[in-house]
Formats: sequence, structure tokens, C-alpha cells
Amino acid sequence: MPMFLLVLSLTLFGKPLALVGGGVALWAVIGLWRRSDSPSSQCHHGCVLLATGVLVGGPVAAIKMVEHRIVLARVPDPLRVSMIEYRSEEDGGGVGLPGDNETGFVVYRLTADSARWARAQGLRLPGKLLPANADLRATPVDGEADHGWRAARGTSRSPPTMATYLNRYGFGIDPHGYDAEANAAIRSPGSFYTYGRGGSITIVDPGRGKVYFAYAG
Repeated sequence: MPMFLLVLSLTLFGKPLALVGGGVALWAVIGLWRRSDSPSSQCHHGCVLLATGVLVGGPVAAIKMVEHRIVLARVPDPLRVSMIEYRSEEDGGGVGLPGDNETGFVVYRLTADSARWARAQGLRLPGKLLPANADLRATPVDGEADHGWRAARGTSRSPPTMATYLNRYGFGIDPHGYDAEANAAIRSPGSFYTYGRGGSITIVDPGRGKVYFAYAG
């Protein structure tokens, strides 16, 4: 039950209520330790240690699984991911509360079959991807006319880059060179991009078989 509460709260409400679920798990572990010291208790320290591992390690593993699913859900269907090549996500507030400054950049490598399929669609690709109302636009991105880069600081006369997009509100992150291919994708024909909630942008790059996801808000 403690693990269920932790996973459910993380999925529905994020970090703040997930901490409550973690507190319930800790309370349960403390209760087991106290009962194990009771003369009438049949549960010795060995079984309590096992229960502790389940109650503490289980929620951690479950959180990682839920988090991984959320990260993969950013890739439009029916594209499939073979690996996450790079991921950096930072929360300026540290606890994920509303109003915190959050910045992130993720590079997904598609499976060989997905990449081939995407390339075969050509200009029809936006109509094949879900959600159908994603408003996928063809690259290159116009760094002056497009609202995503127009809002970025000091980019009105500069070619669009992921670094300037990530730093448009002054809370940028260093993509460590993994943005080079994304920069090439947004500046040349052949890729598609769309804006989402929370200051996010998704770029589908069939030529390189990759999807780039970034946000700054």
C-alpha cells in the first residue's frame, strides 16, 4: 500500500505529493521495527530488513519506471525510441512546485525501423504523427518571425540555436554539444517541429533518426 500511494501520487500530482507517499512508506518501516522489538512479536530483524528493502527500494524503482514512461511519452506516436542519447533537466526551485523555473533538453534516438518509416513519409510525416493536432511545421525555423525564438533574449538577428532557446528566460542549461545536430535540423529543410505546453518544443529529425525535446519556462 505505501508503494502504491507513492507511485499514484507521483503520477497524478508530481513531486510534492510523492513526498507524502514516501513519508507513509517510512512510517510503515518504523512501525515494523518497533513491533519486531516486542517480546510477543514473531517478526525478527531479518524479516524487518526484508520488508524495509521492499518498502524503500520498491517505491524508488517504481518512481524511476513512471519517470521513464513520462520521458518516452514526449515522442510522437507511432515513432519508437531505441535509446535516450542525452538528457538534462533542471528545476530552478528544486522541488517541482508551480512557478519554478524549469529547463530541459532530451535527445532520443529512434529505432532503425522508425527512422526508415519517418524518412519514407517525406512531407506527409506531420499527418502521420499523433497527436494529430500537434501543428507540426516544416523546418527551417525562422529565428525572427517564429515566436519561440523571438522571445529569446538577444536572438532577434541571430540564427536559431537550442542554446538560446534553453536560455531565453535566463535559466539555461549546457547541452554539452548534444545540441549540434538539433541546430542543424532546425536550420535546414527535412525536419518538423511543434510547440507544446510549458515552453516546450519537439523536433522530429528523420534524416538523423532522432527526436529532440526542449523546454524553458
